[in-house]
Amino acid sequence: MRKKDELAIDKITECAKKEFAEKGFEGASMRTIAESAGYTTGMLYGRFADKGELFREIVGKAADKLYTYYVGVQNEFAAYPPDRQYSDMHTYVDRKIDGWLDIVYAHFEEFQLIVCKSKGTEYERYIEKLIDVETKNTVRYIDELNAAGYDISDVRADLSHMLATAQFNGMFEVVAHGLKKDEARQYIKQLQYFFNAGWDKILGLPTDWKLPE
Repeated sequence: MRKKDELAIDKITECAKKEFAEKGFEGASMRTIAESAGYTTGMLYGRFADKGELFREIVGKAADKLYTYYVGVQNEFAAYPPDRQYSDMHTYVDRKIDGWLDIVYAHFEEFQLIVCKSKGTEYERYIEKLIDVETKNTVRYIDELNAAGYDISDVRADLSHMLATAQFNGMFEVVAHGLKKDEARQYIKQLQYFFNAGWDKILGLPTDWKLPE
């Protein structure tokens, strides 16, 4: 049987989710959250020092899970020998999209808060953190393949960052617009194909690879 304090936290976070979703982080009121949960403001502050800590309680685990997954995907790919990185880049990314979607849609409300309602919190730059990982690994990929003797065109880091920004903001549009998971999968796959073709052109890679079924 769950402890009384755990049940209280559940009630508070449930009411806080609604308040943040309706008003955003900056407009949300700790007093309103406490009243909605049936507790005093003092009791709420006894458990959460401020709105930021309460917001983190709601979204933190989901945010960390996706970030850890994405960094793991990048590290796993970076461990491949250069010839496999060269040949498998598109198919590897395509296979990993489903894992990305599984995490996002298992915690959809939390990611809606991160994407749409997190201004003023530590999660305001969450997507930017993923973009930074992508940019760093794109530069690594180019340098490593060139060092291995492949003729890969250099790309400025700021251009790589701009393209990653467009791609990741596009991917998270499925959250902002509330797409169902099947719709999101189709949308993100198509977005990936678009960016794959563009990167092939920029990097001077062959474009005769086949799209996964």
